[in-house]
Amino acid sequence: MKKELEVKAKKLRVKGYSVKELHKILGVSKSTISVWIQGIELSDKAEIRLKKNYTNGQLASQKTIKEKTRQKNIQADNFAEEVLSKTDFTKTNQTALCSMIYFCEGNKSLKSLVTFTNSDANLIRTFLYLFRNSFDLDEKKFRVLMHLHKYHNEKTQKDFWSNVTGISQEQFNRSYLKPNSGKYKKEGYQGCIKVHYADVSVARKLQSVAKIFMERYK
Repeated sequence: MKKELEVKAKKLRVKGYSVKELHKILGVSKSTISVWIQGIELSDKAEIRLKKNYTNGQLASQKTIKEKTRQKNIQADNFAEEVLSKTDFTKTNQTALCSMIYFCEGNKSLKSLVTFTNSDANLIRTFLYLFRNSFDLDEKKFRVLMHLHKYHNEKTQKDFWSNVTGISQEQFNRSYLKPNSGKYKKEGYQGCIKVHYADVSVARKLQSVAKIFMERYK
């Protein structure tokens, strides 16, 4: 019986069947099949079948992995929706969240103005939303400095960042043009901006809230 299986395995291998296929057809371990078919030369036709089968297997595997990842992302989104639906975004809580974001991405000096630098439009927008809700601000104290590459159109980027920040273009400083590094254009990159708010006392409050918060829960 075993000899018959070996003969059948060799015949199928000559036709371009993979070890995985032979394992399913014959019910024999892959290690045994590998020994049986060792050294068998394949025709061009058999090679094509083997490669095609391998490629199809790869595509199927990639599709399965992609779907599993999609399902996990949906679960994560559902978790986030549940958490946020139960979160009470009072002014105090928004100030705490704003302060933690500022501690991660803002200027750490207690002698400086409020300075927040980033290239992520969503993060900039979120910080400013929380910042404006947390303090009684004078919009005229805002300034924006854009860091751009030579391939950027300054007018286009100024329109973009003014829309993101809600800050008038009249309050944008002269843009900083980064030296040409020789790298290719980064698609979708809108440049980096530095948002200033001219009030040291507000910067200190942001730093203090974050510091004391972390000290409480260390």
